[in-house]
Amino acid sequence: MKHRFAASILTIFVLTLFSATVFAAANNDPKDDTDVYMVNARVTEVTDAHISVMARTGVEHVIAIDCTSTNVAIDGRAISLKDVREGDVITIELDANNPVKFAKNINVQPARDQVANLVP
Repeated sequence: MKHRFAASILTIFVLTLFSATVFAAANNDPKDDTDVYMVNARVTEVTDAHISVMARTGVEHVIAIDCTSTNVAIDGRAISLKDVREGDVITIELDANNPVKFAKNINVQPARDQVANLVP
């Protein structure tokens, strides 16, 4: 009787795990990361040749960039790669045809500066 109960619990656990995996794979939300997009990644380093970002999953990615081939924008307005700073939250579109992780488009989310007021 104990073996049957343990087997039933294990079966339920495996089916639940499988269902959650299938549900996550079937969820095609445009705000999710894919092989070509990294959404809401935080910039950890910017150099002339690459940009390092921390994805929402907690994994750090190093992505190649080029001043002439990588388009950078904030609110649809073109900006320079030099304007991207550590700590910025960005969405990156990777070049799917390039064997290296190469950024084709980078969209910087506008900064939400908060100013604290001191009340005496």
